[in-house]
Amino acid sequence: YLKGEQTSTNPMATIFAWSGALKRRGELDGLADLTAFGEKLEQACYDTLNAGIMTKDLVGLVEPGFETHGVNSEEFLDAIAARLKELLA
Repeated sequence: YLKGEQTSTNPMATIFAWSGALKRRGELDGLADLTAFGEKLEQACYDTLNAGIMTKDLVGLVEPGFETHGVNSEEFLDAIAARLKELLA
């Protein structure tokens, strides 16, 4: 990425670290909307993976017969963002 090349690495751990922190902060401060946002962010990630859209490093880990579409990191994040937008509407 630093060389200007596209990457295809899984950002799920980072996303879930942030979504978990947002949910916990929402719980501690009594901010139901923040907690719900964290939950919807996680759901958007699951929905994206269940649709077969994933970074190329994950494609090789999928059970045979499950149709996948390997994308680069930016495309994967865009797909999650699109699903999150739908969940927030």
